[in-house]
Amino acid sequence: MYNPFEKLKKVKIKQTQHGSNKTILSSNTISQQQEHQVIKGEDEDDKALFLSAMAGVKPLNKKGRQVPGLNSFSPPSSRKYKSNQDELEKFLRGEIEFDIQFSDEYVEGYVHGLDSRIFRKLKNGGFSIQAHLDMHGMNTDQARLALLYFMREQYSQNKRCVLLIPGRGLNSPLGIGVLKREVQHWLTREPLKRVVLAFCTALPRHGGTGALYVLLRKYKKTRGKVIWDRYLKYEG
Repeated sequence: MYNPFEKLKKVKIKQTQHGSNKTILSSNTISQQQEHQVIKGEDEDDKALFLSAMAGVKPLNKKGRQVPGLNSFSPPSSRKYKSNQDELEKFLRGEIEFDIQFSDEYVEGYVHGLDSRIFRKLKNGGFSIQAHLDMHGMNTDQARLALLYFMREQYSQNKRCVLLIPGRGLNSPLGIGVLKREVQHWLTREPLKRVVLAFCTALPRHGGTGALYVLLRKYKKTRGKVIWDRYLKYEG
């Protein structure tokens, strides 16, 4: 049977399908726009965080990492090494120089080049006295021998600071302290000059002008053997 609205039905169906497609397309477009806004918002947040973290940071003057060139490397100085070697060789040869100052009452001496802070500490009584030798009543030969034995013993035991008491010499002829001057001489000659770093008049509480602080070197078996026996002979 012939139906004149048959084509119209088809057209209506097509329009419905087309409209449905429009609806789907429109829905997809909105979804994409929303997603784009979300991504844009995240980018803005990331940008804000980055700018906040980099606040106060200054760019480098040069591009890339600044790596020191080979010319900036300075090898260890050989001058100091050579100086230490020279000092050791002088010590082994016994070429030890002392800076000495003295008067009628006071005396002081130290190895040339000694740190002034160490000598100042000695003068101020800053080192603990680990042993002492009283030479009152001894003649020159007796005092010299006693001093050599005493210093050898203290040095071998790695004692660092000792007290020598030669006295002021008030009972000597003309009141001259002979022993006091001799002790100063002995400390700067073989073999004692190899073990002595410094000496000076003691503070009043340790004997004053009648006594001397003596600072010894650190004992080292491998550094310059001191031949004591050659000098340990009584000549009296």
